[in-house]
Amino acid sequence: MINAGVIGVGIQGEQHVKAYKLHSNVNLVAICDLNIERAKTIAEKYGVDKIYNDYNKMFEKEDLDVVSIATPDFLHRDPVISAAENGINIIVEKPFATTLSDANIMVKSVEKNGVKLYPNFSNRWNPPFSISKDIIDRGELGEIVYGYIRLSDTIYVPTKMLSWVAKSNVAFFLMSHTADLMRWFFNDEVIEVNAFMEKKVLVKKGIDTPDYFIAILNFSKGGRAILESSWILPETFPSIVDFKMELIGEKGVINIDNTQQCINVSNQKSFYYPRYFTGYDVNGRFTGFVKESIHHFIDCLL
Repeated sequence: MINAGVIGVGIQGEQHVKAYKLHSNVNLVAICDLNIERAKTIAEKYGVDKIYNDYNKMFEKEDLDVVSIATPDFLHRDPVISAAENGINIIVEKPFATTLSDANIMVKSVEKNGVKLYPNFSNRWNPPFSISKDIIDRGELGEIVYGYIRLSDTIYVPTKMLSWVAKSNVAFFLMSHTADLMRWFFNDEVIEVNAFMEKKVLVKKGIDTPDYFIAILNFSKGGRAILESSWILPETFPSIVDFKMELIGEKGVINIDNTQQCINVSNQKSFYYPRYFTGYDVNGRFTGFVKESIHHFIDCLL
């Protein structure tokens, strides 16, 4: 049995809690959040016995095999290092870090202490992208020549959903996903990046973070990919997330529109696309690619 803990039980951290509770070989021992009332709410909702607002105390008192770190983007370094020093395997939400110096320190700590670390690039378990990888690996497209991928949010995310966006940006929050997917699909490493951003809309709202990023990735074997991410789509957009991709190979092409997800709803107040691939309760059971990614790491530890 794997003893698990979760640090940060906001929107994403709650997904980790749900995933752990559904794994037959996991005992979710404790959760930790600076907002102790939020921690109490999640603990009561999912039947977690112990709560903390200091992860160092949780590490000291609990015998954990693995911990999920789902703190804000810029607050991953210290809990990762502390977990490693306590001999605990780690799942850390993307982005792994928001500075190269933090990333280097974290990696050195993990290597020094001999623990396993898993950055949670969960879109590798997102069905359209997982299927695309299988098609590529079968050789149906031949060598991948060019890719385009767009992952954007409505302005609701930086203005209402997240309180800490000025300490991060949409490249960390969203483009980390798409950069990972393109490396995976091209089966190659990036040797050069040209990127552009603009600050206008969000700055006018008092939020000092870019509205969008555009990045051109050049791969070592000659492939090229264009990545786009923005945080300023209107709230009237029928999905909080806009996610599209095109991959062109020597022998074929893949096109993905992951925005609508096969369902749309129109009622007296709005028109919208319910999002269920990420995580959704289907007939009372939590499912989705976030759960599958977390369960994959647990299975690797068993």
